[in-house]
Amino acid sequence: MLISGMATLVDEIPSDTKERLLDVAERLFAEHGFDAVSLRAITAEAGANLAAVNYHFGSKEALIGAVVARLVEPVNRKRLELLDAIKNDGQCDVREIVMAFLDPVLEASARGAGGDNRFFKLMSRCMAARDERVSKLVMRQFPEVVARFVEIICECCPGLSSNTAHLRLLFMAGAMAHSLFHHDKLAIVSQGRCTLPTFEVLREEMVIFLAAGLAAQEVGEYQQR
Repeated sequence: MLISGMATLVDEIPSDTKERLLDVAERLFAEHGFDAVSLRAITAEAGANLAAVNYHFGSKEALIGAVVARLVEPVNRKRLELLDAIKNDGQCDVREIVMAFLDPVLEASARGAGGDNRFFKLMSRCMAARDERVSKLVMRQFPEVVARFVEIICECCPGLSSNTAHLRLLFMAGAMAHSLFHHDKLAIVSQGRCTLPTFEVLREEMVIFLAAGLAAQEVGEYQQR
């Protein structure tokens, strides 16, 4: 009886309940989208009650924010570490900047490639979200990273203005997302004439393409005179 009571107590440790809710929410959001998944569906599968969501997160919106943060924060932390290494090395190389942007995402994606590919799916949901509240939760994760990348881009490419560096970072993000989430469509649109690249080839081609674009001469209204 005592052992049974202790087991029940352990099962109800708040941190365990919080992690279960995050795990289940992450999987269901990745599979079905943020709008289609209810709190009741999450709590039922997590073996918790609605009060647990309110206790740990306060609302569904806050739960989504916690799921997004758990997904994105390690990626952005690694990006900042790589930027620090570039800075400390003192050698400006646009390829290194591009790889600092891409590789943490590719590594996180590769870890899920053999399973349900949850990282791919959830990132895709985040980028496709039309709900402004979800978009704000996602964007909240990036100001520091964007500022640091823009700073080092301008240092390594002295001819670029801050505005253009911001634009090219946006282009990098778009190319990366589209390439990662839709490269498998190449076989369809090429009617089989293009074979799907390996992950390594996909990465190297992206690095070559993005590095060339990042270092290109500035044009347009932002051009420095």
